[in-house]
Amino acid sequence: MRIILLFVVSIFSINFLSSQCDDLFFSEYVEGYSNNKALEIYNPTGQAVNLSDYSIARASNGSTAPASDQIISLPNVMLESNDVFVVVVDLRDTSLWDSQFDKPAWNGYNLIDTLFDGVTGEAIVDTLGNVIFGPQYSENGSALFGDEYNEAYDLQCKADAFLCPEYEINNTMYFNGNDAVILIKGDQISQNGDNILDVIGVIGEDPEDTIMEDAWVDEDGFWLTKNRTLVRKREVSSGRNNLNDIVYALDGTFTGDEWNSYRNNSFEFLGIHNSTCNNLETPDRYSCSEGPITNVFETSLIEFKVYPNPVSQGNLNVISEESITGVEVYNIVGAKVLTKSVNSMKTAELNLGTFEKGMYFLKITFGNNQWSITKLMVQ
Repeated sequence: MRIILLFVVSIFSINFLSSQCDDLFFSEYVEGYSNNKALEIYNPTGQAVNLSDYSIARASNGSTAPASDQIISLPNVMLESNDVFVVVVDLRDTSLWDSQFDKPAWNGYNLIDTLFDGVTGEAIVDTLGNVIFGPQYSENGSALFGDEYNEAYDLQCKADAFLCPEYEINNTMYFNGNDAVILIKGDQISQNGDNILDVIGVIGEDPEDTIMEDAWVDEDGFWLTKNRTLVRKREVSSGRNNLNDIVYALDGTFTGDEWNSYRNNSFEFLGIHNSTCNNLETPDRYSCSEGPITNVFETSLIEFKVYPNPVSQGNLNVISEESITGVEVYNIVGAKVLTKSVNSMKTAELNLGTFEKGMYFLKITFGNNQWSITKLMVQ
């Protein structure tokens, strides 16, 4: 029988708080294009944990409890201490790639090209005038696929498990911005909610009704749970399970204070988590082919221009408002493929030689240990 978690009666307004680093919690949330949906679960404890003792639930559209087809147990797998487990919605059937309704999670073979404005038809550029690239779609919104692999667009490779292959049977993994996503111990939520370990969103609230938005928003009004990737901040050591925080009837709210928010369809953080529960400093990005990525870039405010971009062959030019000390090119998994020293000039010229087609990152270093970074497309 379905349990209704109203939590209104005052005798249940007790704070069930977990102590630090003592049980599983969500370390990442991906709500991307169509069915690019993933959850990462982190084990902060000092010992391996059997995931079959835990479940994921979804309270959709402001419901006070998940329906029977919105709770799913995790696999019978031992999750080691300070390791993560990534769950992706199971839509791998290639026969569905042209479906308007069931578009599979990206697999890295998405066709990448210049993005065009749907109204003006002009190429979309960033604030520095660089052309923006991204996945291509047919007129009916179906993703287009090619023969070239690009890990930056591969969500499927990050999965430790694929769940919910048939929506009609179980649709827990089909969260879409206004659904509370819940991690519980056991296979049902208890009447008083004391087995809830973590919640993304608020149980019993539909932000479409309460704040007139498709998702919960941050303090600046930007979406958090729709078309975004959320990564738990390093200092967080336990899940959100205080009923006063996670239940709307008890004035619960969700403003993403414990999370870093990243662009839509950002998968590079999945597969590893840097937490204060781990005594060892851990990279926060992970490559399916290379493992942990130690090259993490922070963009400065120094402006520059790169042309031509995209580039087919020959020379690439960089012009900056500040003197340049060096230029480096990295592939999509963070490996350095080209380095050029510059004698404090405001211009630099690179010969890309026989670079393979694909997406790269161009890092420009200036004085005082400052740098900027941008995407580079070789075609």
